[in-house]
Amino acid sequence: MRLALLPFLALLTAGPAAAQQYWLPNGPGGTTWNNPQGSLQGTINEHMLQRHMQQRQWERQRQSGVAPAATRAPDPSFRLVNGGNRTIREVYVSPSTDRNWGPDRLGTAVVPPGQRFVIGLPRGACVNDLRIVFADGRAEEHRQLDTCRLTDVTVNERGKAAN
Repeated sequence: MRLALLPFLALLTAGPAAAQQYWLPNGPGGTTWNNPQGSLQGTINEHMLQRHMQQRQWERQRQSGVAPAATRAPDPSFRLVNGGNRTIREVYVSPSTDRNWGPDRLGTAVVPPGQRFVIGLPRGACVNDLRIVFADGRAEEHRQLDTCRLTDVTVNERGKAAN
């Protein structure tokens, strides 16, 4: 009997910091997450209520046209579709205000005819210049593309980019 009481006595003498890891029911209403006397069910209900209120707020923002803060910057990323008959070896995309092309967005990959490749760009600049280099060494440049309004940029049979 004495051994069975030891864990309970240790909990009682440990003080409030150690007791906070335990959920001790105190009946209905003990619903704050940091209340060591609150019930587990009460905490679950409170978290569900908070999540429901967040979802209602996000829905009101969506309906009013105000985007949440995390999505306010436009996403200029797009999918490059090779609808032509030549393999694409390199793709460079830079804001139209830059003088340099920056890094090859394909890296070691290539885009064979009929294939697609997602060009991921940092949020922000929407008006971009695009340079496509084919496997035969020929290159094409397309200026002032609003990539925030595009989903796909398709290179057609003649190698011209189209929306």
